[in-house]
Formats: sequence, C-alpha cells, structure tokens
Amino acid sequence: MNSQSWPEKIIEYTFYILIFLVPLIWLPVTSELFEFNKMILVYFGAAVILTAWVFKSISEKSFTVKKTPLDIPLLLFFTANIASTVFSIDRQTSIFGYYSRFNGGLLSTISYLILYWALVTFFDKEKLFRLLKFLLLSSAIVAVYAILQHPTPLFHNADGSFRGIDADYWQQDAESRAFSTLGHPNWLAAFTIMVMPIAFFFLTAVRAVWEKLILSLLLTAHFLAFTFTYSRGGTVGFVAMLAIFSVGSIFAFRKELFSPPPHIIRFFKPFKTGFFILLVVISCAAIVYFFSNAFLSRGVNLASIKAASDTQLASAGTETGQIRLIVWKGGAEIFKNYPVFGSGLETFAYSYYQYKPTSHNLTVEWDYLYNKAHNEFVNYLATTGFFGTFSYLLVMFSFGALIFTFLRRTKEIWKKVFAIALLAGYAGYHAQNIFGFSVVAIALLFFLFPAFFFLINGSLRQVQLNLSFLEKKFARMVFYIGGLIFGIVLLGSISAMWLADYFYNQGLSAADTRAGYKNLKIATTLHPDEPLYKAELGLTTISLARETKEGKVNKKIEEGFSLLNQATSSSPQNIVIWSIRLEAVYDLATWQEQYKPQTVNTAEIVGELAPNDAKSQFQLGSMYIFTNQHQKAQKQLEKVVGMKFNYLEAWQSLFEVDAQLKDKEAQKRHLKSFSSYFPKESKDENFLKTYNLI
Repeated sequence: MNSQSWPEKIIEYTFYILIFLVPLIWLPVTSELFEFNKMILVYFGAAVILTAWVFKSISEKSFTVKKTPLDIPLLLFFTANIASTVFSIDRQTSIFGYYSRFNGGLLSTISYLILYWALVTFFDKEKLFRLLKFLLLSSAIVAVYAILQHPTPLFHNADGSFRGIDADYWQQDAESRAFSTLGHPNWLAAFTIMVMPIAFFFLTAVRAVWEKLILSLLLTAHFLAFTFTYSRGGTVGFVAMLAIFSVGSIFAFRKELFSPPPHIIRFFKPFKTGFFILLVVISCAAIVYFFSNAFLSRGVNLASIKAASDTQLASAGTETGQIRLIVWKGGAEIFKNYPVFGSGLETFAYSYYQYKPTSHNLTVEWDYLYNKAHNEFVNYLATTGFFGTFSYLLVMFSFGALIFTFLRRTKEIWKKVFAIALLAGYAGYHAQNIFGFSVVAIALLFFLFPAFFFLINGSLRQVQLNLSFLEKKFARMVFYIGGLIFGIVLLGSISAMWLADYFYNQGLSAADTRAGYKNLKIATTLHPDEPLYKAELGLTTISLARETKEGKVNKKIEEGFSLLNQATSSSPQNIVIWSIRLEAVYDLATWQEQYKPQTVNTAEIVGELAPNDAKSQFQLGSMYIFTNQHQKAQKQLEKVVGMKFNYLEAWQSLFEVDAQLKDKEAQKRHLKSFSSYFPKESKDENFLKTYNLI
C-alpha cells in the first residue's frame, strides 16, 4: 500500500465504522449513556478523517476537496453558528454543547461538516452503497432490539405479566415505549423514518429474490420498531415522509404513470418488486391493526391544548401538546430579546428560565429543566436568532430544490428512486422535529444525506490547491511530524473528554465523600474548561470540610469556594451551576453560621436568573426563613403561591412564617385563598393545628 492510498483507506473505513456504530453505541459508565458516547465517537471519527486528509495532502503536495451545490448554504450556516457562539450568553456551552445533550454545539457542527466534505471528496457510488449497507445493518440491530423491548410472552414478570427483554435493567413497566440504542422513543422514531426510505430504495434496486425478501423483512421490522415507539411527533414525521415520497414519485415518474401500462410494468421488473412492496404494505397494515398507533393508543386532547385555564393546567396529566405550546411561547420571547444571533448555541436551558411563561408552573412538568424547545425551529430561533434560523432553512430548502431539479432532468430510474428516498427521509425528519429536536445519530444523517445525493447526481467539482512549498523533502518531513502531532493532540483531547466524564460520573456516584472528591479532581484535571466539574468538585470539597481535621477546615472551605467561583465566573448564566453553589453554601451554613448571608445572596442570583420559576423563587423564600428574615420570606412566598396556586409546600412554609410573625390578618387572608385550592386540607383539624390556623 503506497503513501497516497493509505489515508484514503483510513477515511473510507472510518466512515463505515461511524455509520455502523453511532446508532448502536451506548455505555453504562458515563454520566449520559447514549448521546455523550455517540458524540465522542463522531468527534473521534472526524478527527481521524481530518488527520488522514492532512497526511494525504502532504504526500500529494496538494489539498483536494470537492465543491457541492450546497456549499454556500452550509458555510452560511456555519458562519451563523460561529456568530451565535461569539455573542453567546455562555460560550463554553455554545462550543461544547449543553452537558447531557452535547449535540448542537459548535464542535459538533464542525465535526459534521468535516464528515460532509470528506465523504463527497473521497467516496464514489460503489463506496457509498457499501456505506449504506452498513447503515442498514446497524438499523436492523436497532430495530430488533426495539422490538424485543416491547412487552412479549417470551419475557414475564413475577406476577405473570409481560415485559420487554431489558425491562429489569431499564426498570420499564408493561406500558413502556421502545427506545432501543437511541435513548428515547422519539429519537428512535426519527432515526427509523430516515432509514426506511433507503431500505425501500434497495428493495427496488436489488435483483435477487432472497435480497428482496431480506429487505422486505427489514422494512417490516423497521415499521414494527417505529410502531413500538408510539411517538406522536414521529407519526407526523412518518406521514410527512410518505407524503413526500408519493409526491416525489408522481413528479419523477409522471410520464410513466400517464403513459400506457407497459411503462409501469417495466418499472416493477416485471411484478417482482411490486409483489414485495405489496407484501410490506400488508405487513405494516397488520402491525397497525394488532398494535395500534401513537394517536390511537396515547390519544391527544385537542380541547386541552386549546383551553389553557389555570385549573386545567394544574390538573394531573397536563396534555403534552399544551406544555409544548407554553415552551414555544417562551422560545419566542427569547427570540424577541436576541433576534439577530440568538442567546447562543445550546443555551436554551439558561435563556428559557429568563423568559419562562408563568403558566408553565401549573403543568405537571413545572419543575423540569427544559434544555431544548422541543421544536427544532423554535430552538434555532431562540439560540441562533434570525441569522441561524435563516441559514438552517436555506440548507433544508436548497436540498429539496436541488432534488426536484434533478428529478426533472434525469432519466435513470434508480437515481430517481434514490433521490426521492433521501428527500422523503429528510422531510420526515424535519416534520418530526416540529415536536422534537436533533440528536447525534439523526444529526449525522442530516448532514450526510445531501452528500449521499451529490455522489450520484454528477454535480461535484474537484478543487485542488497546490502546496508547492512541500516539494522539498525536509518541508514534507516537518509537516508530517506536525500532522502527526496534530492528530495525536486531537485524539488525545477527545479521549481526555471521555475519561473526564467517566471520572465525573464516578465522582457523583461514589459511596463516600473522599472517593467522590478524588474522582472529581481527576475529571477537572482532564477537562479543566468544564465549569460543571468545578461546581460539583466545589460542592464535594465543602462537604469534605466537615470530615477534615480542625486546623485544615478553613483551607478546604477556601478550596471549595475557589472552585465554585471559577465555575460561576466562566458560566454566569448557568442556573444549574448556581443551584449547585446554593446547595454547597447552604450545607456549609448549617454548621458555619457566618455563611448564612451567602445562602441568601446565591438564592437571589438564582431567582434573578429564573424570575418566573416557582421552584427557584421558593428556594429564595426558604433561604429567607433559614436566615430568620421572616418579613421578606412572607412577601416572597406570597409571590410563589401567586405563581403556582397548587404548591402545597410553599403554602405550608407561608403558614409557618405567618405563625412566626404572629400575623393573624395575613393568616386569615392566606387561609381563605388556600381553602379554594385545597378544600380537603383546609378542613383537616390536624393540618390547621400544625400551622396554628385554629
């Protein structure tokens, strides 16, 4: 193997590994089992491919890349991502992605774009089809695992009821929805929507009966796995995928459809493909008949979505559609305040707290941390503003327009079917994202689908930049060494990120404080730029001060505060980090009274970051009580129950404060309001005596 071919081989096989493993990989030893490991794998693959590309350029003394019709939209999208990061309210998060989600940060976008241009540059039709077969093989494993997760007679609970194959591991109940190796039913549904059209293409393209049978079984398995997700957003995406496939087919084969029958007969080679398509359709219809679908099994309360009275919102089981509307409203408010570049890539978790509608407090998900808008378009509006959303839509619609242009002029049937399949999967993905958001496995396909298309439509143009300074052997040797160091640093940094998370997870789950401190210290050393690690280490260090010898207590406390200060300084809008600081300061103040004022100061900052969040505001009221500022506590808790009238714990604290202040007038006023919301408790003598209300 000569020096010019081995980098291409590395690039080719790295793509095969990526496309196969990304949907499958998950590890139980990291803080987030699915997305983190998938993202690290993408980083690793992109780094290997980029390093091999550098070595190829050095050996050939020229840099080669292929231009595509989507280059300008993608570069605009990338520029918007950079701008959003520069003007972000939290650059650390915008660079690396929100911790636990990871996908969507600037580094992930760079990785996907490297993979996009590497694929169009180094792959051809033969390699592409081999790559797609790896994708289908991976998707088959995903589908089988999802099917086995569904309750089945093969697996029984102790009481004789059915469960899925891994119900004990995931603590699933009998009504659980399949998520396979993707981590969530909605993500599995989106992945299946994107892959099914590709499987259909191969069904029409292969000739052997056994191949068609295998692909028919694969399509049926995909649909069964999709059904077991019972994803309503996914169902919308599936319908959109079918609609676009139908419209695209009618447009592409309009001559055949409106010509004499022989044209159609020739298309179905004769009858063989049509028979297997019919077999798949019948199988899917049977699946729907026996296992229902997302809307019939889970339902959707349209009346609840339209009506938004406080009582309806506060009732148990708030319709998820209503909750999404509230979150989208908050996303729209973020966009109004950050219209050009947004609040910053992946910063929705922070900016949403600033503009969270008060009505969210009355839903069943009132204390959830929403780190996504649960609508990809609203999410882009909020976090990347007009520039980012426009460039994202430009990529999406440009790809669609290019496919329809191609369908109008090409005459090759297989190319038409392939293009339609890609467009259908792409459209289904975006339709599903009206109610969801992108994750690693489907984001990878989002960027690679256009590359798949350009590899067969003949629109690629090679650009070659001569590197004449590499003509000298010494210069090449220097750059080879530099390239090797570059690759080692990249791969080492990515490995350090994974190891840091491993030790971070070990630290959080450690049996004792000293072990937790040791592991978190290692995590912080491996990835010193991550403020979350420093915050957790600061919390653990302050907890450890209790166990430290008397003469070293203050030193440990200083160390803890130093870490907490570094975390809040580098990520001042991150409410998660401020909440960790509040926990640390409160723990310290319980045995070191001089730190009590700091609990209030920290709680006030959390309250400023989340002005409409009932839980954060209640924390502030609790800290006023803790520091014996009962007048402030009374006023604060009145504010809390005004935000969330069904917040029993807040009412109880308010009654305690009234009793401390001996404010009989306030007691009567508060009890009157309380009685209208909690009639049972207001008539309970034990409850009333507890808070001196009788």
